[in-house]
Amino acid sequence: MSQDFISQVPEAVLKKTEMHPYGSIVLFKPTLYMGGITFHVTDYHIVIPSENTPGALFNNKMIHGEQKRVLIVNPGDTVTCLKNAPAKPYYSFLIRPELMNRIAAEMDHIGDIRFEHFLNPFSVELLQAFFNLDREHNRPDHLKLLQDSLEIQIAALLLREFKTNISTHTSLLQNSDSYIRSAQEYIRAYYNSNISLKDICEQIHVSEYHFIRMFFKKVGVTPHRYLLMVRMERAKELLSTKKYSVAETAMLSGYESISAFSTAFKKLCGVSPADYRKQLT
Repeated sequence: MSQDFISQVPEAVLKKTEMHPYGSIVLFKPTLYMGGITFHVTDYHIVIPSENTPGALFNNKMIHGEQKRVLIVNPGDTVTCLKNAPAKPYYSFLIRPELMNRIAAEMDHIGDIRFEHFLNPFSVELLQAFFNLDREHNRPDHLKLLQDSLEIQIAALLLREFKTNISTHTSLLQNSDSYIRSAQEYIRAYYNSNISLKDICEQIHVSEYHFIRMFFKKVGVTPHRYLLMVRMERAKELLSTKKYSVAETAMLSGYESISAFSTAFKKLCGVSPADYRKQLT
């Protein structure tokens, strides 16, 4: 599986890259964005960056990786990294096509799967599944059966969440209430990702101008304000458990930095995240 990809990576880079082979998935934790190298991808390549990344050519199309967006490359794609750059820790997964096709077959599709967008918002559920797989692998008493089930979960979530050549799009919704419900469900699923107004409108098949007016009329706030409210709701839940630091809460709530999170939290809730936790004691 990953040997074809690994053979294309310079030895000096591999020595600085943490690698965890599971069953049908291999995890890489690079410390460098490699420049001047063209990769010919034979597996599904899933990248979860921790920051905006330098530009690279994907099938000769310039793409800049974005924090809070998962990057998906299909088997058969070509990736050209343009320049070397140090990287904050990020996750890079290779997934066997056999696993993806097997799960797709359970969805009554026969044939090769292709994801249609390079950059995609992703749910907390998917991110947690990747983390759970890594955590289980690193346990001294790890169970292969559980690792296999987590790999299946990841493949299923990828196929359900992202547009592919087998995606079945729901027909246009019947009325404004159903549009709003669908938009709210989408926001609540992807609040931690860098979703945009365009993402929401593409999901529910409505123009941005019409959607903003319709959403405000029905909900009483703009879509952006509603997204902030959902993030704050989630942040309060996380802080109340006292299991997560302010930095972890910021990340899980969809914020790129502690400062941005603290500013938004205090503006909407009247106190800082740290003071909010103290009030719960």
